[in-house]
Amino acid sequence: MEKRKPIDRLTESGLLIVAFFIPLWEAMIYVGILLVLIGWIYKLVKKKSKGSFRTPLDLPIIIFAIIGFISTFNSLIPKQSLMAIPIFVVGIFLSYYLVLGNITDKKFLKKFILAMILGGTITACLGIFQHLIWGVERSYATLIHINTLAGYLTLMIPIVLSLLFYAPKRSEKILLTFSLITMIICLIFTRSRSGWLALVGAMSFLVIIKKEKRLAIGLTLVIIVVVSLLIPSIKARLRITFDLTANKDRICLAKSALQMIKDHPLTGIGVNTFYYIYPQYQLPEEKVSGRPHAHNVFLQIGAEMGLFAIIIFLWLLVRVFKIGWKTLRRTKDEYLRTLVIGLLASLIAFLISQEFDFMWSRPNLFIFFWILLAMFLATRNIVLKNKGNS
Repeated sequence: MEKRKPIDRLTESGLLIVAFFIPLWEAMIYVGILLVLIGWIYKLVKKKSKGSFRTPLDLPIIIFAIIGFISTFNSLIPKQSLMAIPIFVVGIFLSYYLVLGNITDKKFLKKFILAMILGGTITACLGIFQHLIWGVERSYATLIHINTLAGYLTLMIPIVLSLLFYAPKRSEKILLTFSLITMIICLIFTRSRSGWLALVGAMSFLVIIKKEKRLAIGLTLVIIVVVSLLIPSIKARLRITFDLTANKDRICLAKSALQMIKDHPLTGIGVNTFYYIYPQYQLPEEKVSGRPHAHNVFLQIGAEMGLFAIIIFLWLLVRVFKIGWKTLRRTKDEYLRTLVIGLLASLIAFLISQEFDFMWSRPNLFIFFWILLAMFLATRNIVLKNKGNS
């Protein structure tokens, strides 16, 4: 057995720190990324790394980032936009490329996923504790806002559920079952309608793809619905989900965001400026003031970065789905297939939940999104590598 070099252990430790602390402690994410960056620079200096990671997503990612920088320097509030540049760089470049470039085998990929699930499980337990013990009406755990926690959980639950169907060992099944139950209960306690809709969408995808598990997934959905209907406050939330009158403020918010796009179609109002510019566009009939974002990822991107940014982002998502689907068809490895299915379901959950929210307002979840994309590509690379060795 080949002994791991200290620099490799440093890099792997950094990645595991990032995976574990995504929902728990933002500062530790940067510590982990810094460790990975040190390892990469060391290998670059020692000429053990080529110093670049070419991927099928390079073009849309680079164009999207360039648009972001242009938007920053054409911002209506340049100082506010400049404050977002470090997170922009860490999320799009460091998180994506460093995670992708250092997850090169199935063994470490499984460790990375495990660390991510453990972090998510602890977060869910904190959310449950917060609701049941502290009496907090709607759980937010460590993620500041209920919808942010719900958005995070809807990305994690499909991955956990998909892997649960694969788990060959009893210990893995127990851990994944516990994780799934805690995450679903915590999601219910957020009372986030966008989170619930996203979960139903992701589950529906899993039903279609994993036909042999249809009964198990259907049963899970039934449990979610039954539990939700038994709690009066949740039943009331479900009742107003599609009530236009009850959601009038969100409609007004969307109209204001669309007006921002109409007024600034090329470069937007500037990254990280929505909260400050919104009062100028707020409609008289909207009662809520001080909106931090547009409650829609596409409207938010369009308002702050312009129409072209929406097009590039859609192009990026389409390419990710194509890569995921091709990888699914290429591999016979059951773990990798199951993981890709979970990641595809997670991305579907993202698209649904972010029609009603904007989780990127939290830097750690902005970073998490790009890490998910890196995991798609890392899985693809492992599949191609295994095919080449077969």
